Amino acid sequence: MDLDRFEFYTAWHEFVNERRYDAPADPYRLVHVDPGDVQYYHSGLRLNWGLGRVRGGDWDRSEDLDRLRETTTYRGLHQRFVDGRDWEDTTLFERVRSQFETCETVRGYGSPAAFRDVRLSHVDDLYESIRDNGYRPNRDAGHDPPTEENAFETAYANRLEPLVAITRRGEVVWLEGFHRFSIADILGIDSIPVQILVRHAEWQAIRDQFADPRPDPDDYREHPDVQDLAA
Repeated sequence: MDLDRFEFYTAWHEFVNERRYDAPADPYRLVHVDPGDVQYYHSGLRLNWGLGRVRGGDWDRSEDLDRLRETTTYRGLHQRFVDGRDWEDTTLFERVRSQFETCETVRGYGSPAAFRDVRLSHVDDLYESIRDNGYRPNRDAGHDPPTEENAFETAYANRLEPLVAITRRGEVVWLEGFHRFSIADILGIDSIPVQILVRHAEWQAIRDQFADPRPDPDDYREHPDVQDLAA
């Protein structure tokens, strides 16, 4: 992920939204969600076009969504931290091995062993840290500075929180940050900070109602994405 370009696109979306909508959101504002309330994952939305996009269309229809707890990553982390399996015996590591059959690198790592010894060791440490010390945002978690060896991992971990989208009916859909989501869900943590990559245009219209002198839409008053407006 090219974070310089990501931040440029974010600034552009903020510029456009402030002129187009009555209740534009600060693209960097953290929204707190309960992992237990999130049911779906969307794999078709581009991550590198910046935060705060407002997009219409049918991208949030159910046929484009996957059950989050049925994904390979979630099942693999459940197998590791609930069932107590070795990493090599999880669906997550099986997928990594199969990816290396056709790719020279996977998420910046040069071999399955390197992925296990570095990336999955970090996931072990993350699980133990959240279990023992509670959930901390990425920016407060004390990550090492970004390195050239694995810019993909370190840039995201140092600069962004997990990314979600909001559907036309206000449902939170996960996009990026599987490990943190899965660990928080497995540990029963009821609130974690996320950043919103995309809102459906119809959901943005609901947000705009909170800036209208007419009564607020009561059905959504407790939604985490309107707490900056409901007050």
